[in-house]
Amino acid sequence: MHYEFLKRLENYVPEHVQPVPAAPANLKDAIDAANLTEMWDMILALDYSVSDADELSPEKRDEFINVMSLLLKAFDR
Repeated sequence: MHYEFLKRLENYVPEHVQPVPAAPANLKDAIDAANLTEMWDMILALDYSVSDADELSPEKRDEFINVMSLLLKAFDR
């Protein structure tokens, strides 16, 4: 086989692998710094019926992190 063909296979990602959202490592700290803590708590309470993000299932936690990341980007402008 050609080396160039094998080299391209290193970057192959199977279809079933879900992309991981690029959330900041300290999303909660960034939310607090942007004065969005009340919104964080409100979304958890009203939309997810929990008081802490750790109580969410992995799928719901990813969804919540995506929502909060988008809000942080929107309010950071």
